[in-house]
Amino acid sequence: MHQAVCAMVCDIGTHKGEYQGKPTLRHQAVVIWELDEKKTLGNFAGERFQASKFYTLSLDEKANLRKDLQSWRGQPFTPEELKGFDIEKLIGANCFINVIHEDGKAKITAITPLAKGMPKINATLTKEPDWIGKMRAKSIEMTGGGSNGSSGSSFSSGEAPPQAEDDLPF
Repeated sequence: MHQAVCAMVCDIGTHKGEYQGKPTLRHQAVVIWELDEKKTLGNFAGERFQASKFYTLSLDEKANLRKDLQSWRGQPFTPEELKGFDIEKLIGANCFINVIHEDGKAKITAITPLAKGMPKINATLTKEPDWIGKMRAKSIEMTGGGSNGSSGSSFSSGEAPPQAEDDLPF
């Protein structure tokens, strides 16, 4: 497990996919975390390691985004919280992430709350990675294949948001 902070949430638009053998359209976002560990070699020495995960922007009961957020929070959402949830609330929130390496890629397999009393880290990432722009360029909104209201934007902050009184990260 690695301590991490959500550094950026990037809306990459709507993409074609498949679910249970049927074609689908999915409005997607990428959540990028910075780990509290720094690279020691190469051009990026001294910079924090990063990990990211793609999500369909859905808070349906079976959606991976909802499952991961509830694991991160340490409790399920109430119906009221689901109605008003803003994914930008993730920015600056600390957690632990479990990362495994498969086929040369890092894969986030679990997200859990930061231990009580543990010092938080602040995000330092300020520039959207180039690969995000490339993913967004492939979206239906950018290729002229229709629109579902995607803003195609990224959200980031180097400052942690104020913590709520109930100690939930978001």
